[in-house]
Amino acid sequence: MDIFETMKGRQSIRKFRKDPIPKEHILRMAEAASWAPTAGNSQNFRFIAVQDRETLARMRGIVDEIVSRVTRSETPGDKATYHNLFAFAPAAICVVGAPYESATDRTLRDKDPERYKARRFQVNPGLQGISAGITQFILAACALGYGTCWMTGPLIAKQELESALSVRYPEELLAIIALGKPDAAPPKPPRKPASEITTFR
Repeated sequence: MDIFETMKGRQSIRKFRKDPIPKEHILRMAEAASWAPTAGNSQNFRFIAVQDRETLARMRGIVDEIVSRVTRSETPGDKATYHNLFAFAPAAICVVGAPYESATDRTLRDKDPERYKARRFQVNPGLQGISAGITQFILAACALGYGTCWMTGPLIAKQELESALSVRYPEELLAIIALGKPDAAPPKPPRKPASEITTFR
């Protein structure tokens, strides 16, 4: 599939068929992600591919419990929600990232703490590279005929999920990608034209 066709064809999928995903396909997606640009070529991310139904159910239970506690409302028993739809997919790809600190960061930390703080929370080169990796993962998934949903909703239970997945500091869980063959694709929302989002100077 042409890369431009892939980018135009990709969309967030929230309903999946139950077809299992071969490990070699997930490895191809991970390989595509590994070629993404990262600050200092740090390659500061990895994936935990969860396909075991019991593990997915346990992760969903963790998320549902926290959502119920925070919202003080019951989560629907058999329906996917904004927070837990990953558990209804054949695989949940958990994105784990490590912090990155450049020479610029270290200089600012010592010489200009306020600018350093703003850079860490507003620029965050390490997180930008991880986002590029996720983008290439989901584009590769689309090229292979799979649907994805890039999720941060489940991270309402971030600490509890990290514990269940044995993710230890300084690494952290940064996103979950629901992955599987699409069962239903919603209408694709329109995009702004290139001329509207581009300025030449």
